Amino acid sequence: MNLLECNNVELIKNNQRILTDISFTIQSGDSIGIMGPSGSGKSSLLRLLNLLTSPTQGQIMYKNKNIQDYDPIELRRNIGYIPQKPYLFGTTVQENVTYPYELREQRPDFIEIHRYLDQLRLEKNILQKKNTALSGGEQQRIALIRSLLMKPNIILLDEVTAALDEENTLLLEQFILQEQHLHHLTLLFITHNLQQARRLGHKMLYLEAGRITFWGSVMEFTKEKGEQNE
Repeated sequence: MNLLECNNVELIKNNQRILTDISFTIQSGDSIGIMGPSGSGKSSLLRLLNLLTSPTQGQIMYKNKNIQDYDPIELRRNIGYIPQKPYLFGTTVQENVTYPYELREQRPDFIEIHRYLDQLRLEKNILQKKNTALSGGEQQRIALIRSLLMKPNIILLDEVTAALDEENTLLLEQFILQEQHLHHLTLLFITHNLQQARRLGHKMLYLEAGRITFWGSVMEFTKEKGEQNE
């Protein structure tokens, strides 16, 4: 069964065509890099997949059901989305990481929470900190932990390493790969770095002016890119 499908999806906003004829199919466990020039529609595509925006035309299917037929909260528990500029709600970090348990009417599992913090090199006392006291990189990691604690099937990442230095970028990549392997996550991530796409992904979706100009393996894309530059 296909996990996620886009069928002839089109997006028009403020009389401007953002995405045109977007069609692709994703299987469970896929890891897909999304690349393209700025303004090509990459972030808009992720927002469509998380039901933050509705397509002007076409269908997006999750587990053979139109995503617009899902309750938005239910869908977002299954399809996690972390934007480039993370959003933390409430006042403290703890409110964010305990929220997934509250949704499931469970007591927070602080052993699990502390394990995630440790893996991402965050001190336990960060839970008592105010959201506004965090750096951009810390906010990004907390947003990722909150999303993973939802136990999603799919994670959508919009340049989540943009605010990180090289060391923390590699740490976060390693963590994402580990979580994907442990929980059979399906991953779609926007990046401007081909090396990162090769480290994290095995498929590539390339957008130009709102259209897919490449959809295939990362290796095929790398080869095609190399031949074009010769």
